Amino acid sequence: MTWVIFDFAGVIGQHQPQADRDAMAATAGVSAADTFWQAYWAHREGYDAGRFEAADYWSTVLADCGEVLAPSTLDRLVSLDVASWLHPNQETVELLDDLTIRGTDLALLSNCPRDLAAALETLPWLDNLSRKFYSSHLSMVKPSPEIYLRVAQLIGVEPGECIFVDDRPANISGAEQANMHGIVFTNATRLREALLSSLD
Repeated sequence: MTWVIFDFAGVIGQHQPQADRDAMAATAGVSAADTFWQAYWAHREGYDAGRFEAADYWSTVLADCGEVLAPSTLDRLVSLDVASWLHPNQETVELLDDLTIRGTDLALLSNCPRDLAAALETLPWLDNLSRKFYSSHLSMVKPSPEIYLRVAQLIGVEPGECIFVDDRPANISGAEQANMHGIVFTNATRLREALLSSLD
């Protein structure tokens, strides 16, 4: 049995569009977008790992930018942040359909906070993924080899029976250290070719 485990952002979903990024920085009241995004990513690992609640994360991000978080701003930032990640890569979604028709077992492993994980659970275009795993639920993040080992254990297979797909080479390296097979995602056409070759 071979399971194909997909990353979400940059593979099944698109990375945040510029318009969504601009809306977040504007809502935060930060005129220097580079400052906002530096703070956003500096604290993201803890948020993705479930160590911070949304209020703690966004308070810290805005403090780094010299701003104070208001309750109304928090709700808006959480909503904008979640929505910014929910743009499908339609070609990859079609590949999921085709793999499901072939009978391939599919799963998701995403670094994401709890609010985003809850939103991903509602997306019909992820229904072909029979198992979904989120860093905030597992209290660990990619590329730590431990998260891949834990996912394989929860699925009930050996890591060597899994193919992991991610657009970040560092995350592929972590999967390979856990003895999974890795494919760096560049586009859906190349991924289709690589997977069909591996699964035949």
